[in-house]
Amino acid sequence: IRKIRIYNKIKMDITSIIFITLKISVLSTIISFVTSVLLSIFVLRYNKFTFIIDVITTLPLALPPVITGYFIIYITNGYLAFDWIGGSIACSIISLPLVYRTIFVSVNSIDKSMINTSRILGANKIQTLILVILPSIKVGIISSIFLGFIRSISEFGATMIVSGNISGKTQTISTGIYTSIQNGDNNNLIILSSWSIFLALLTIIIFTFIRRKQNIKSLYE
Repeated sequence: IRKIRIYNKIKMDITSIIFITLKISVLSTIISFVTSVLLSIFVLRYNKFTFIIDVITTLPLALPPVITGYFIIYITNGYLAFDWIGGSIACSIISLPLVYRTIFVSVNSIDKSMINTSRILGANKIQTLILVILPSIKVGIISSIFLGFIRSISEFGATMIVSGNISGKTQTISTGIYTSIQNGDNNNLIILSSWSIFLALLTIIIFTFIRRKQNIKSLYE
């Protein structure tokens, strides 16, 4: 009976960790994706800000994640500390360089003549966006979403500083693995590591399948 209770407790903790990880990663991906789209549109409209935006969006990639986490705590005066939303914002900033660069390259590669032709033929801005722009950059959109999601799942430093490692509230797979190593808990370490590998492989397989399907479809168009 004691073994069963211990097993159920471990199982419940692992479930909570996985749920929190996915929750943080999904929100982080949404934030970084929307921010990247807005920044890409802004840069294309105001070219003189290209260098500044490039520096700002690339900086999280060059800095240690713990510095990014500390900066978030500092500018928010600790408001986002020990909260999963703060962890999501931290992950979105860390993944922003990958997401923004992918989105920007996709948007910048749009054939302007197709847009002009669409407008000449009578399509309004919304119709041009839906029928011309989005289909031409859908591979870039898919790529940016999956890159942001994968990066968010594996993030450790920034989330550890911002949201902490509170069991059942802000503990993610990465911070859970860290705790298991510290405590010498090989059982949870193996379980969390297995889940980390599983989620990473699942995301990569889905991403590869979608991209391959899109490439095959484009050959017949």
